[in-house]
Amino acid sequence: MNVLVILCGIADPKWPLPLPLTASALREQRASYPLLSPFDEAALELALKLRDADPLTRISVLLAASSAQDKLMQHVASFRIDQLIAYPADLHPAWDSAALAKAFAAQVMGSDTAVDLVLIGREFGDEDDASVPAAIAQALNWPFVSQTMEVRQGEGAVLQLTRQFGPDQELLSQAAPLVAAVTNHSRNKLRHPLLKNVMMTKKMVFTLTPLPTTDHAALVRLEGLALATPPVSAAQCRMLAGDVATQARALAQLLLTTGDNE
Repeated sequence: MNVLVILCGIADPKWPLPLPLTASALREQRASYPLLSPFDEAALELALKLRDADPLTRISVLLAASSAQDKLMQHVASFRIDQLIAYPADLHPAWDSAALAKAFAAQVMGSDTAVDLVLIGREFGDEDDASVPAAIAQALNWPFVSQTMEVRQGEGAVLQLTRQFGPDQELLSQAAPLVAAVTNHSRNKLRHPLLKNVMMTKKMVFTLTPLPTTDHAALVRLEGLALATPPVSAAQCRMLAGDVATQARALAQLLLTTGDNE
């Protein structure tokens, strides 16, 4: 089976946001402090588990990189990835999910090896709308499974998937090829790479390869960025004085007079 994992990475949240907050400043923040998101890690771990179960499984990674020196490329390569393709993230912004999905689809369809499964974090990078995975499935015209927690290879080309569905878990069977948006879970926490593989990647040289061009015309243009203003909550407050019994009687009287008996 041939698995393609699409990774984006985020800026390490331990570091404060840059000021002034601009698109270029955010890109520099991501370049200076790169980190795989929990959803990126979960998608990569599911691919590694498939290879654990079947050593013939081939793993390719498509990674959004800030430059040819992006530290995430070395980190991802340390998991013995069969093929790592890094593309310049600034040329393919994730907020234009339709254009990005078409470029990903063109990359998949133009691959020398047929892809059986695309794994991608349910939130691609810092984008919280989770539109990229579904847009990829639509661009490929492949089945789509959201909130994926586990993937196993069944009989033939059938995949067994476990997905989160509210408080429940669903077990699905779906023939390949398909796109699975992966959510993080304790069972798909990314392992640590072997030290010998980490040392080997230090000698590797990485390059960036732009995604294929498509006929999609971007309909959305990023005009600017600004810090979000937190909502202001205002409510009347009354401090209850006295001992516990006095406070309890005052609270009961307050609830009775306001009609709020919850």
